[in-house]
Amino acid sequence: MAERSAEAIAQRKTAVVPRAKGILTEATEEMLQRLILQLPALLPADITPGQFRASLWLELSGRSGLKDCTLQSIRECTIKAATYGMLPGRDCHFLPFNDKQRGRLATYVPNYFGILLALDRTGRVDDSFAHPVYDGDEFVCDHLAQIYSHIPAYTRTPPREQGKVRFYYACILLKGTQRKHVEVMTLKQLDAICKRAPMHESGPWVTDRDEMCRKTVLKRAAKMIKGAPQLHAMLQEDEARERTDIPEARNQDNMAALYNMDTGTPTDPDRVRASRKTGEIVEDQERMPFDQDASNALDAELAERE
Repeated sequence: MAERSAEAIAQRKTAVVPRAKGILTEATEEMLQRLILQLPALLPADITPGQFRASLWLELSGRSGLKDCTLQSIRECTIKAATYGMLPGRDCHFLPFNDKQRGRLATYVPNYFGILLALDRTGRVDDSFAHPVYDGDEFVCDHLAQIYSHIPAYTRTPPREQGKVRFYYACILLKGTQRKHVEVMTLKQLDAICKRAPMHESGPWVTDRDEMCRKTVLKRAAKMIKGAPQLHAMLQEDEARERTDIPEARNQDNMAALYNMDTGTPTDPDRVRASRKTGEIVEDQERMPFDQDASNALDAELAERE
């Protein structure tokens, strides 16, 4: 009886991730069984191992696309979530992306609430938030005078109708001071960032655009917080992911639009190419491969304009 009892306890200790056939591969489940035992050492004090296990399982089992992702990418996402102290599904998400060289990868992506949590954990912020400003709202932003005010249309006296979104802003109240830091981003600036996203036509920029706009402007404001290495590491990693995920051709098309360049610029490998000798743009009906020399020339031209 004692041996059976000891065996049952050992099984309970190792079975930290419930099994569900058809949701994850056996290899993934076995990897998580081993990994989850090491994660408590990474978690912050306000997240228990039990909370993290439950959130992790809900995130992994709720996204069917993760089943086809590489074992290593799922492992990396799990470690990052624990290291940054984010609950999967609440503060961050594991999103599947296709990589031409490495296959289908799970990618760690913090959400708006995750950025808020990261700011709070720095110990340098009393409050932080991001909101849209609509037609009819009263908004004042004077950086030099440190005067900021936002009164929504429906709370004004008398109340007014709320119109279309004009822009978004983020505000950070620094701890122990009366100082505020406010960042404002226009819809055009947000659209340019949206176009860099690999799933801007079907992902969260479509289903949760408001939250994505809030997250984007809050990330920009969060960069000014000093002495917060973990926060900055997460922000830099998220921006590096956005730059890496986007196809090169689309990135150049977006840059052309951003700098008001002529639409005939050789940025789409399926549309045009440039002569290696003369640099002349040549219409290509046979879908010639992308010319790297033309790409480098465009990058140099954009650098000079900046």
